Amino acid sequence: MSFRKIIAPVLFLLPAFFYSTPASAADVIITGDIHYRPVSDVASGIKRSLQSQATIYDLSEVRGRLASVVSREGSRIVVALGKDAVDEAMKLPVTVSVIYGLVIEPPKKHRHNMTGVYMSTPVSEYIDIIRKYLPSIKKISVIGSNGLLSSLGATSHSRVSVFRAGNSAELIKTLGRIGDTQALLLLPDVSMLSASVMDSVYLFCYRRGIPLLGISEGNVKNGSLLALVFDPSGIGEQLAEITDSLLQGADAANIKPSAPRKYRLSVNVNTAKKMGIVIPERMLRNAYKIYE
Repeated sequence: MSFRKIIAPVLFLLPAFFYSTPASAADVIITGDIHYRPVSDVASGIKRSLQSQATIYDLSEVRGRLASVVSREGSRIVVALGKDAVDEAMKLPVTVSVIYGLVIEPPKKHRHNMTGVYMSTPVSEYIDIIRKYLPSIKKISVIGSNGLLSSLGATSHSRVSVFRAGNSAELIKTLGRIGDTQALLLLPDVSMLSASVMDSVYLFCYRRGIPLLGISEGNVKNGSLLALVFDPSGIGEQLAEITDSLLQGADAANIKPSAPRKYRLSVNVNTAKKMGIVIPERMLRNAYKIYE
């Protein structure tokens, strides 16, 4: 048999061999609605901070076929950013670890090899910021669902009065039960905090002369005294640290879900003036955004 006849089948099979091998194999897949700037910023921060190879996919690219993409790339971990991405990742084989981010609270459904970082600010962070800059405020009322009151540690502070509400109607009724307080904090349950509910809350606070502690920059712009919002770059670094730990052999089941480590402080100076609250200069110097 001639050399040409021997080598021809081998040359014919070479392209198939190369094309069947993952072109961009990655230990980690990051997915979410990347067309949204916060998601894109966090995804980029994770990839930049990781010590291993990662591939970013918009959720629309992998919806319904995430498992096959993970298999093709030989990935061990999926970082899911946002509720829809987490729901998609929950369908993966249990051999794939899932790390979640950009969700309000830890998912109610759980896998043994899943952990992550949730967005909501623990009540203790608000207590600390009030104690540091506005010590005259000693009594704070907090309204939220049972799940958020528990996960955000609302019941563990002596200066906090806790009020439970399961829907918008209950929240409005709860306002009438709040007694002597010097500030109000609503926990971030999006199913309850509609525009009309927020209007009622702002009206209640202005009539009572007590500041509302917001959960977003939008709240502060609309009249809340202040808000503590997660820092996207910090979330990216935090998720990257967890991912690296898992890649080095840590067990996700042993890594407790965590709140953000870094926050951006927004302050509404006009609201403070109307309520006779003096905002110290050092608070303004440390603010990420100031509304007047």
